[in-house]
Amino acid sequence: MMNLPSQRPELLREAGKSDLLLIVRGIAALSVVLWHAGGYLRPYPDWMNIPGRTAVWLFFGISGYVIAYGFVHGRYRMNAIDLKDFYVNRFLRIYPIFFALTLLGWATEALKVGGSPLSLEDIPAQLFAIQFNQNYVLNGVFWTLGIELHFYLLAPLLVIPLLSEQRSRYLWGPVCLYFASILWSIFAFKKLGWSFDGRNIVACIPHFLAGMIACRMTAYVQSEVFRLWSALFLAILLIVATNLLYHLYPKYFWSPLGIVLTDLAILLLVIAHANWAGKRTRPVAMLTMLGTLSYGLYAWHGYWMKAVPEFVDHIVMLSGVSLLSAYLTYRYVERPALRFKRVHIAKC
Repeated sequence: MMNLPSQRPELLREAGKSDLLLIVRGIAALSVVLWHAGGYLRPYPDWMNIPGRTAVWLFFGISGYVIAYGFVHGRYRMNAIDLKDFYVNRFLRIYPIFFALTLLGWATEALKVGGSPLSLEDIPAQLFAIQFNQNYVLNGVFWTLGIELHFYLLAPLLVIPLLSEQRSRYLWGPVCLYFASILWSIFAFKKLGWSFDGRNIVACIPHFLAGMIACRMTAYVQSEVFRLWSALFLAILLIVATNLLYHLYPKYFWSPLGIVLTDLAILLLVIAHANWAGKRTRPVAMLTMLGTLSYGLYAWHGYWMKAVPEFVDHIVMLSGVSLLSAYLTYRYVERPALRFKRVHIAKC
């Protein structure tokens, strides 16, 4: 397996640089909170009002990039030991908060209704994502985590073409797979009655593929200011376009056009990220911290909306309590798990 030269994210952090995709992830997570706290009522100008679905698709694209990065740059290789490490690390990244909030959600609902909201038959689907169309009764936003888990199972297979040094394999193979998935979505919509708002891995795979393809395309990229700002400008322009489509022409957003435009934005954001060499100024550091807390922010706001429905009508309250909760679980749940993750790799 090849090992492509690149600046690793941890080296950028040590050099005092910031991570553009981490910032984007934080903004996307906050956008979901704002959307659920009344953003869908269009209190903001349409061009800047990011729908929750666009933000989630951006999450998936960034996840595709991050997972592909680990294989393309040689952190993981296609052998049993490295694949074991990959799955253990993915488990440690997702499940600590997932389990903690699932348990908390179960206890909260049990106190409300005077009995368990789940039966034994619900356990495989609700705790281990053993379901096709993802639906979670204790925390509605966890449907995206179920899709993430399914993507992790497929990722080593999807990444194989990206490891080739032949352009015909590492680029055109995944691109053909991407467009095949788009064609499938059209077929499924017209013939099978599926929605373009699919909550399953098959419907969402184009977004992951967009991030994976972008990762391989930028593997050899050296930082260039013009490429950075042009890619970032075009990405923002595309996101504005998808915002307008969603609010003004929804039938075009919920179509291959909306999917492809969002995925082009993902591609451009990764290109901008590959050319990013931003210093950690105070505003950038705050946005980076928001990105660090993004998973917890996203997960906690789902819990609070269900546990205290009144928060939905108060943007500041929902955002504030979700951020505080995210910080606490980052410090006392995520960070301990991540420390174990590093120890685990060192031992291997």
